[in-house]
Amino acid sequence: MTKKQNTTRRGSNPPQNKRPGWMPELPPTKPVRDATKQGGRATRFKDPQAQREARRYEHPIPSREAILEFLGKQGELLEIENLAQALGLHDERDREALSKRLTAMLRDGQLLQNRRGGYGVAQKLDLIPGTILANAEGFGFLRPDAGGDDLYLSPTEMRKVLHGDRVLASVIGQDHRGRKQGAIAEVLERRASRLVGRVVTENGIIVVAPDDRRLHQDVLIPPGKDRGARSGQIVVAEITQPPTAQRGPIGEIVSVLGERLVPSLIVEMAIASHGLPHEWPQDALREAERVEPQVAREEIAGRLDLRSMPLVTIDGEDARDFDDAVYAEPSKDGFRLVVAIADVSHYVRPGTALDDEAVKRATSVYFPGFVVPMLPETLSNGICSLNPKVERLCMVCEMQVNREGEVTRSKFHAAVMRSHARLTYTRVWQALGENDAEARAELADVLPHLEHLHQLYRILAKARQRRGAIDFDSREVKFRLDKAGAVVQLAAEPRNDAHKLIEECMIAANVEAAKFLDQRKIPALYRVHAPPPESKYEDLIEFLREFQLKMPPHAQVQPRDFSALIKKIKNRADAGLIESVLLRSQSLAVYSAQNSGHFGLALDAYAHFTSPIRRYPDLLVHRAIRYALAKGKPAEYTYSSGEMVTLATHCSQNERRADEAERDVDERYKCAWMEKHVGSEFEGVVSGVTSFGLFVELTQSQVSGLVHITQLPNDYYHFDPVRHLLTGERRGLKFRLGDAVRVQVLRASLEDRKIDFRLAPETNGKRA
Repeated sequence: MTKKQNTTRRGSNPPQNKRPGWMPELPPTKPVRDATKQGGRATRFKDPQAQREARRYEHPIPSREAILEFLGKQGELLEIENLAQALGLHDERDREALSKRLTAMLRDGQLLQNRRGGYGVAQKLDLIPGTILANAEGFGFLRPDAGGDDLYLSPTEMRKVLHGDRVLASVIGQDHRGRKQGAIAEVLERRASRLVGRVVTENGIIVVAPDDRRLHQDVLIPPGKDRGARSGQIVVAEITQPPTAQRGPIGEIVSVLGERLVPSLIVEMAIASHGLPHEWPQDALREAERVEPQVAREEIAGRLDLRSMPLVTIDGEDARDFDDAVYAEPSKDGFRLVVAIADVSHYVRPGTALDDEAVKRATSVYFPGFVVPMLPETLSNGICSLNPKVERLCMVCEMQVNREGEVTRSKFHAAVMRSHARLTYTRVWQALGENDAEARAELADVLPHLEHLHQLYRILAKARQRRGAIDFDSREVKFRLDKAGAVVQLAAEPRNDAHKLIEECMIAANVEAAKFLDQRKIPALYRVHAPPPESKYEDLIEFLREFQLKMPPHAQVQPRDFSALIKKIKNRADAGLIESVLLRSQSLAVYSAQNSGHFGLALDAYAHFTSPIRRYPDLLVHRAIRYALAKGKPAEYTYSSGEMVTLATHCSQNERRADEAERDVDERYKCAWMEKHVGSEFEGVVSGVTSFGLFVELTQSQVSGLVHITQLPNDYYHFDPVRHLLTGERRGLKFRLGDAVRVQVLRASLEDRKIDFRLAPETNGKRA
């Protein structure tokens, strides 16, 4: 199944050896009698996507949709030989292409293959595709690709898999807590094969104990595969044989990182632990090198010329790639808003090595002082980045916003621009919010346009409030590292109006992109966010009851109910804690081929359009918009709806992988920072109450740690899980969620990712 070369223009006459109207007729031959006859009558089958496949491939075979439809009508699973014959694929080339397509469909959870080699439709077999979420205690869950409640997996089932594997599972009943219980039917795709762990040698047997506790099985290292690693050393291991029901995983050591974990190893460990692709294939680098570093005159032809428009980028001080630029001016009925986004789709084309690697990565991963980019730096920091004072190609969303903050009209363009300034959130806020004379003088050339943007932001913010969007006023934890990778500063930075200004402009453009594609029925990825899962919401109701706060029943809850509660608690000392619990109660936002709205933003349509340098879904949205602007028909588009479903799952999974990697690194850097502050005292809030102690989050840095029950004033303590309360029997001391406390740092461990506190001497809890 050889991809066409990119030089073949859409709409041109196909080569003579092609079959653009290919529609296989099923031969009523005896060897495949059950595949081709139903009720004693031969069936006639046509591929609904035949023309699309003919445009995409020199030698097309049946599409995924056709294979699923055909297999779905059969009364049994078919082996590849019977399936190939039934579909009219007789030569070796077509059979090999079919084999590759079936393998991809198995990986994506569309098909299942039984032990005799027969293929069947997973959905018809009541099997659920999803990702394994393991618990350190040995049990786990299946997170379904399609969303909904997780499926509980017993420790026996979990012996077959590792955290991060993709599987097909069936529902076999309920456990004692009423949760749906599952059994693994098939492993679709194994997690990244590499992991980081510590060597353990016992009785001559070498194993690697994974650093990630969710990888609950040690990796056995056969003789001669240990690279000379000694017991206790930190290593990178490669799993060569995945676990089975009878034994654990087997692997080999590929590198030795050192005797002890130091800050300089933190990012390297995260990359290996989470299997982040970080080495560029040579063919992808060669393609990137061939891209001209400047915009050529012929590339500008036919584009809207915005080079004289004073578009500016506003980002953090440490940003190196600039996806978006903005401009606003007053109009008769409100404002004209222009959002210009780097035109990555012009440089990264489907079917190229660059695109293959971008799909594989799906997102850039950002660590303190380091990034694993989705695209090579020559593109992400060069020709694709909207750097100041240079010509750049862009995709533009031009909007008319009325005085109520509603977009009344929008239009998309392929354009060329020249950023007039590279600005930072800090400097813009100093000029607009703090009226700093020095900042205003520095930004004098663009200050009037920034003031227009700020006026527009206030209108958009009011519209956001009216529709009831949830607005979590979060703070981002920032680390400053020295040249050796050690943490020299940690602070939680609040978001100011400059951050929110850009956010509202991007949301407006994302909404218009989603509406544009939804109306034209071009396959694309939408950003969807479902209402809170009922189980999480019930836990939230229980939590809020302890604070004398209420929310409506699950069936009636709206985004505005969360917004109203956040506003109500804004000035409370425990506001940060309550907000964090509200945030944890929400569903995960995911990518979907179907537009089903965004609960948190209170929007009916939403897509990611604004960051194609760092997110693959945005690049797909750009391609779809360009195709629609060229008057392309949905049925003839490069991507089918079925392929978008697969890409949605892949991008959502890789986004979660990136989030986990970033969170792991942040946790370790927090531990490294607190190692320097053992003995120091800090103000905090009780963020969790358990039978074994209190979790406390420090107010300034958002660092969390445990006050073990042995570090509380000497007493017998009783835990009330319903009221989240720990009460001392003799002295009557009470500790509950939201209590303000002062703690002293007792110890911090980089390796265990644990921080231990004890109450400062003057903190004695609350008496009854």
